[in-house]
Amino acid sequence: MLDNLKLPAVIAAVLMLSACGSDNKSSEEIYSSDLKATLKADSAGVGLEAYMLPEAGDLASIPQDPNNPLTAEKVALGQFLYHETALAVNGVNPTRAGTWSCASCHQARAGFKSGILQGIAEGGEGFGLAGEGRTFADGFDAASADPTMRPDVQPLTSPAVLNAAYQEVMLWNGQFGNMVGGVVNLGIADAVLATPGTPKANNDRQLSGIETQAIAGLTVHRMKVVDDTILQTNATYQEMFAAAYPDGSTDVLEDAGKAVAAFERSIIANQAPFQLWLRGDKSAMSLEELKGAMLFFGDAGCSSCHRGPGLSSEAGATEDQVFMSMGFADFDPNNPAVTGTVDAASSKGRGGFTGEAADNYKFKIPQLYNLLDTNVFGHGGSFNSVRDVVAYMNAGIPQKVLPEGTLDSRFQPLGLTEEDIDNITAFLEISLYDPNLLRYEPSSLPSGNCFPVNDGVAQVDLGC
Repeated sequence: MLDNLKLPAVIAAVLMLSACGSDNKSSEEIYSSDLKATLKADSAGVGLEAYMLPEAGDLASIPQDPNNPLTAEKVALGQFLYHETALAVNGVNPTRAGTWSCASCHQARAGFKSGILQGIAEGGEGFGLAGEGRTFADGFDAASADPTMRPDVQPLTSPAVLNAAYQEVMLWNGQFGNMVGGVVNLGIADAVLATPGTPKANNDRQLSGIETQAIAGLTVHRMKVVDDTILQTNATYQEMFAAAYPDGSTDVLEDAGKAVAAFERSIIANQAPFQLWLRGDKSAMSLEELKGAMLFFGDAGCSSCHRGPGLSSEAGATEDQVFMSMGFADFDPNNPAVTGTVDAASSKGRGGFTGEAADNYKFKIPQLYNLLDTNVFGHGGSFNSVRDVVAYMNAGIPQKVLPEGTLDSRFQPLGLTEEDIDNITAFLEISLYDPNLLRYEPSSLPSGNCFPVNDGVAQVDLGC
């Protein structure tokens, strides 16, 4: 029997051990509770719902253009068209026909980006495991004197289609989008917004950026959906098109583009741990991730730019809230993975589109889910890790020399510790990573073609 004089000390020791044993759980509970409060404050009182992505199949809750209401039939058609390499018949080189698709530069395995520094549609070869093995086919060069050997590439990295439903306008400069009721491109002169003879002319359709880009992209990226294409000759496509548009179609190009856009709107990262945590699974995020989220939405100020469910910009955001200058560098012309040059307009970002000096070097804020699927970050691919970007924002020193007064006022040193940077990186890399984006790929195509690319080397890589 214990001595009565020793009993209080034993009890105290037991209580202390019990408290120590629950430290980790208590810390997670405390941070989880604090994060809820922080999110409520960050969302002006809305709370967790302000950051939730819709559940699978809940098309009605996905932001959409009223002139392109989402239906299951339209999304299903769009999924096929988005991946269909048989549409690639309007290229400059007949030997490459049928070898690329929309998904060539925005594919699931790369977080719906290209997987390489400079996305390649026509003129590309190979795939690798997640697009990282795609290179320029022999002889293809943007500077080639032979027009049949000029690949379809862009002077900027391929933005992610993932969570694009939460962005009103498309491209790094926001040049696509003129939806009725839209605010971002409101007031821009028609001569700029819908320049005749350019892809921007599609803004005359007065559709949202996703729809406008999808329609323009089918032509710009050398694909074809009218006049005896697979869309007219394949029975499956004929049936699916009729189901998507039961009242008929007077503009096949527009309706094909709308179907692609409907599918793109459905691509959301709702299986990421942060989304699970928002819906009540308090074990979905580690203590390190919770600390990172607290900093992201709190003291580090990341959410002053990255807002809403997609952590890009929230619904109704103004132009000044969508585009910012953070000093990221353009493509490095000395990099052998890059072909062509970065023209002055592309380098100026938003300003290169609007022509307004105040918009120079501003670029659209990207969404932040599934960043780990590639090692390409920034409009010029000037970073190759998430942590490097966080450290850059913390240092507040621009990569690119810009005119005085050009940088956004929020681009300032943050004073974060190395542990803070690690915690924010953990939140971005782990909490915002949806592990199952392959659910958005079809199992096969009506054409039977390989996808997302279909050249001989890629067929071997993809096993098809």
